[in-house]
Amino acid sequence: MRNNVNKLIAFEDLENIIINNGFCTLCGACEAACPIHAIHIEGDRPRRLLDCAEHLDLCPICYDICPHSDALLHESLSFTADAPHRRESIGSYRRILLAQASDQSIREATRSGGVVNALLKFAIDKRIIDSAIISESSPSLSIKVRPTISLVPDDMLSAVETKIVPSAVAQAFGQAVYEYGKAHIAFVGVPCHVLALRKLEAWQHRIIDSLEIVIGLFCLWTFSLRLLLEYLLHEHGITANEIQHVDLSSKEYIIYTKNGEKRIPLPMVEEHILNRCRTCVDFTSEFADLSVGGASPLKGWSVVIIRTRKGEEIFNKSVKEGVIVTKRIEPEVLAHLIQLATYKRESALQEIKNLIKRGVPVPGAVKFSAKFISGRINGLEGMSVREIMTKKVVFLRPNLTINEFFDKIAEHHHIGYPVIDESNKIIGVVTLQDAMKVPKEKRSSTRIGEICSKDLVTVFPEDSVEEALEKMNTYNIGRVLVVDKKNKNVLLGIITRSDIVQALTKA
Repeated sequence: MRNNVNKLIAFEDLENIIINNGFCTLCGACEAACPIHAIHIEGDRPRRLLDCAEHLDLCPICYDICPHSDALLHESLSFTADAPHRRESIGSYRRILLAQASDQSIREATRSGGVVNALLKFAIDKRIIDSAIISESSPSLSIKVRPTISLVPDDMLSAVETKIVPSAVAQAFGQAVYEYGKAHIAFVGVPCHVLALRKLEAWQHRIIDSLEIVIGLFCLWTFSLRLLLEYLLHEHGITANEIQHVDLSSKEYIIYTKNGEKRIPLPMVEEHILNRCRTCVDFTSEFADLSVGGASPLKGWSVVIIRTRKGEEIFNKSVKEGVIVTKRIEPEVLAHLIQLATYKRESALQEIKNLIKRGVPVPGAVKFSAKFISGRINGLEGMSVREIMTKKVVFLRPNLTINEFFDKIAEHHHIGYPVIDESNKIIGVVTLQDAMKVPKEKRSSTRIGEICSKDLVTVFPEDSVEEALEKMNTYNIGRVLVVDKKNKNVLLGIITRSDIVQALTKA
């Protein structure tokens, strides 16, 4: 039994609630934040090197800044709160566009748009940053990655984006400050890494003064390297040193070797996904200054989501200098992005429901998502739909084709729209999911009036936000129409999960 002093030391909670239950993603933030350097990532878990209670009377930091605890979540939301747009599947943002490095050699080296590489090289050349925290392939094993403090990264985007195994980049951030004295650092990581850095920032930890910009990478899931390699060897005869790189979609895990490629249905490898990743709802690194990821089905381009003023300033400078080339995001690319982001979110929410139903202990961040599912969130009490609903609603006419609908998604970045006829009567709601079910060869002739859902879920302005959220959860939808109580065919507005998140952020 712990004594009263040890109860005030947060590592006990970190270990019992997160590490021992398999929810740690080995980001290394706890090691970077520890004021007495008592924590170190060893193997597959953080370990305490000495008894903190002998040196500290009270220390909650390692638990608070862990991306899987519920501490500092609201504070972290504030870093992107001034962005003018928010969509449930991709978070808050200022702009979304396609980009690529103007240097062809960078694009070829990264098998993508090379945006992160070009941006970091530019920032170093212009002395905006003095170093970058990235992940790179291990010399001994291509699929394995390790955190690195770098000045001119060669292949960092593909290293983090396609190896999809843990990398303690937050640990490396602490190293860059403590051991190398870096004062203007660019940090590159996946969603849990980015959230850990934002929590350090919210905590006002002294090392965060050295943070210049946070670049987040898209991430579907991260795998346990040991379990994954064992599976590939025993089930498919693929040895670790044969693997050149890997890719992941919502349907397949693709292994590239010198002899070709092996496509494995995702359900066959899902059991090797890290526990915490199964409950992560963030695909696009929503807390970053800039988020960057693949632009499937386009080759040689990346999707860039600009979220903060700082990110926008640095990105715009690189474009002005000709280092990065941009163009408007194409409808099919945006549709694919939203589809993947929505898939990850819905899969995570279902996993959370399953864990809670089985009585499995879950960490605080997961409980926060669970509360959002059930509508039991502090701050919604007494809030009416009228207070936060969007009154200027973008609606579509039923004669719009599916291809024209994709153009509207690219223009407005919504994934669902009310469909209103010429007499201004609501006849249905059309979503990206509805449109994706239509074969490509029929999208130019199929009208949205033919595929929109006629079963409308509505609320009145006087209803509570809790009632609106409950309906979203009941029907598994992201938006509810707000109609006139006297005439339900008259649309007054719309309320989405994003509206609720923004309201909570400002509360």
